[in-house]
Amino acid sequence: RREDPVKTFLNPIELDLKHVRVIVQGMLRIAHSDGAHVRELVLIRQFYESCRSDAQGLAEFSDLEKAPFDAEVACEVLDTPELRATFLGSCYLVAYADGTLSELEATTLATLVQELGLDAELVNETRERVKDQLLMQVSRSSNLEALKRIAQKL
Repeated sequence: RREDPVKTFLNPIELDLKHVRVIVQGMLRIAHSDGAHVRELVLIRQFYESCRSDAQGLAEFSDLEKAPFDAEVACEVLDTPELRATFLGSCYLVAYADGTLSELEATTLATLVQELGLDAELVNETRERVKDQLLMQVSRSSNLEALKRIAQKL
């Protein structure tokens, strides 16, 4: 029995250099869609640097920032459901990193979904999983009013 790719996207999967590049470029596309927030860029850089220790041959982050996202390459590289869920989940995490999913980020996410031919079920499940994960992280807070506002924004 094959494991649900949406359930595994928050768990580490092995990423090669080509996967990391495509994921980071997608994350950057989301971040820059509405003017990159510092939290988004920190998240992307942390992801990149954590992968850099595992994947040999990764370029400097500044070099990767200059390379545009290529949907055709992404389709070839993200060749498993797990990789597509990881890509999409990473993009959603960036979109929510500043606390709000802006209209421009939502539009850019929809464009990425269309360009990569991702199915609606994967998209919906991945988005909900990211939201659940984010709410679990902040649920440790004792400020219930702040939690209610966060949940409504998601």
